[in-house]
Amino acid sequence: MKKATLAAAAVAACMTALPVYAPAAARPFSFADYSRIVGVDDPQISPDGKYVVIVVSHVDEDKDRNPSELVLVDTATGAKRDLTYGRDDASSPRWSSDGTQLAFIDAAGDDKTPQVWVMPMNGGEARPVTHAKYGVEVFSWRPDGKAVAYVTPDTPPNEASIKKHDDLFHVGNNSFLTHAAPIPSHIWVQEIGANDPQRLTEGTWSIYPDSLSWSANGKYIAFDRTPNARFNGILHSAASVVDVATKKVTVLSSKWSFLTTFAPQGNRIAFTNARGPALILNDLSVATLGGGVVDNAAPSLDRDVDFLAWLPHGNGWLVGANDHVQHALWRVSESGAVQKVNIGDMDFGSGTVAQNGAVAFVGSGPRHPGELFYLPPDLSKPRALTDYNAAIAQLNLAPSTEFTWHNAGFTEDGVLTYPLGYVRGHKYPLALMIHGGPTDGASTASFSSRAQILAAAGFFVLQPNYRGSDNLGYKYASAIIGDGPIIGVGSDVYAGTRALIATGMVDDSRVGASGWSAGGWTTSWLITHYPIYKAAVTGAAVDDAVMQATFSQINDYAPELFGGLTPWTDRGMDVYRKNSPVTYAKNDNAATLILSDTNDPRVPTPQSYEFFQALRAYGKNVEFIAIPAYGHHPSDPVRNKAIDRVWTNWLIEHLAH
Repeated sequence: MKKATLAAAAVAACMTALPVYAPAAARPFSFADYSRIVGVDDPQISPDGKYVVIVVSHVDEDKDRNPSELVLVDTATGAKRDLTYGRDDASSPRWSSDGTQLAFIDAAGDDKTPQVWVMPMNGGEARPVTHAKYGVEVFSWRPDGKAVAYVTPDTPPNEASIKKHDDLFHVGNNSFLTHAAPIPSHIWVQEIGANDPQRLTEGTWSIYPDSLSWSANGKYIAFDRTPNARFNGILHSAASVVDVATKKVTVLSSKWSFLTTFAPQGNRIAFTNARGPALILNDLSVATLGGGVVDNAAPSLDRDVDFLAWLPHGNGWLVGANDHVQHALWRVSESGAVQKVNIGDMDFGSGTVAQNGAVAFVGSGPRHPGELFYLPPDLSKPRALTDYNAAIAQLNLAPSTEFTWHNAGFTEDGVLTYPLGYVRGHKYPLALMIHGGPTDGASTASFSSRAQILAAAGFFVLQPNYRGSDNLGYKYASAIIGDGPIIGVGSDVYAGTRALIATGMVDDSRVGASGWSAGGWTTSWLITHYPIYKAAVTGAAVDDAVMQATFSQINDYAPELFGGLTPWTDRGMDVYRKNSPVTYAKNDNAATLILSDTNDPRVPTPQSYEFFQALRAYGKNVEFIAIPAYGHHPSDPVRNKAIDRVWTNWLIEHLAH
């Protein structure tokens, strides 16, 4: 605490200067605006760089879904044309290598399963080219444009018995909500116009459906392989290649690899590869088919690579990673030299590279939801091509800046959003919004509906990063590993809270914490250890680390986080209990709202019930609101808005005055 206080003056100097805000004519962001936000995603630039196809989604609250369509955008003029009018579930657009055809996934057929459809770009209707019984998860054009490779789940070997309820199955590393034997997914190739597809891979192992990539000569396909079909298998994914002719599979690297992609020419393959434990930090790695692997092709880039694309002719790569409070973009040369690409103050989203080096990407900022941007081949300056969310950007939105503090030998940071109408010299309530993970992620300055709602209510909002976050390099990311992961995280977030209070802008009698998943875990920890937090929203929280290691669909993750310890030794049980907020439930003096899906396989729901009952037994001020949904967080727009409403209302009710 003393260290954070002494650093307060330096911390204040690390904040970008912000003006004093007077009331503006434009109204603030409200819950009515949730349905007005347009989603822009998966930009696919044409091989010649003249067009981009994007997935555009809207909110349909009446049907509680986000219907999507494909839109063609001219990179010179920004002119737009709907490509899938009348469809409302189109996704994953992909150009053929000559730019004459566009393939995409849609569930518009008679069987309503997602299939690959192909549309001629010179006119004509799209037609389905796959008929996979259980649908297509991901696909890729063969370079000659005459076939697609796709991934689909296998038919259960005991399908007939399952229909008769003879469906017992072996339990392995799977969630307690698993109700059937997991089924592997494998690669098939469908010749355009042919009847029957060709199966390429098979076995009890499975395909992680993040990408498929053909070699330029069409003889090989790169993919990411998991050791089994259980969700937990993603922690052990391996960059792999299959020979189309012989069906032989070669594993390139088994160190938690992703995004495995062939070069535009030749037999080189790029992928991300874990530098240490899974879910800590991934480097750019490069392999040669039949040769060796260069484990870190950009040694000076001490960041967690989560996007990569080959540059034209295989002359280097574009990579994306969290960097402080921005998701940034770098150009990496063949020699490993790294140059940051200037994309302004935007967060880089998904993107693709044309044959001439032009880049299309989705960018967003704290006061603007995502739009499509174009970078010319020299990567000099991005240019906006869409303005779907102009109406949102024209509202009276609160500004954000980076805020830094010091703790445990690290300079830490977070995104600080100012209260709307901020007046220097006044003190305001503070709400923390803590990101999940706790590893393989960070808070960056992208648009946040929840932060804007709270800012409009007169709150400072701090989205803190903490050790384990992947925005400050390997040493910081890996510092979470060991006997006290959440203990250290809690110390980091508390230090950030104290440093912000020390600036004189925050009323320390009105401080609250909130978060989902690991953010909920951190919130539960803060309110059971630091009495400064007067209100809290703890969503899908790891309140019992033993239960997390036992019931979760990623139950290998907890031992990774605890440095190899499991709960099933005396020492391990002691460490897990010490990192479980429920152990300290009697110390919670915050008004606490618990949120959880009723069927959460990632952070099992019983933990929320356990924490709720413990707080009730101790006579604490607690409410528990459940969301009737399966999954770690609901994906539908109605429930998402409802969660944000009860979340922000709870903090406003208990802290605004």
